[in-house]
Amino acid sequence: MRGLYEALMSASRAHAKWELEMSNNIIKNRKHLLILAIMMLPLVIPAIGHAADLPYFIGGKSAFGPSHYNPTMFYGSMAVGICAGLITGCIGAGGGFVITPA
Repeated sequence: MRGLYEALMSASRAHAKWELEMSNNIIKNRKHLLILAIMMLPLVIPAIGHAADLPYFIGGKSAFGPSHYNPTMFYGSMAVGICAGLITGCIGAGGGFVITPA
């Protein structure tokens, strides 16, 4: 048992060291930083454009999140959870692809 623990700790330290080296390579290289900034533009530009609408969207009357649940919503959520658990348990996959559309 002790050998397994040591092996897992060694593997996690090696992985953390690799991640740190890769992060430092990206930060120190201006070309990599430019590529990273260009990749972030499609995410940042819409966020800036809609920043003024966020308070209204989050807590306004047009917000999607229901403030109360009725029994239909509760039992529907239970049914979706049971179905997703059974399906993913039978096929041995993660439940994200079942839960997300539901």
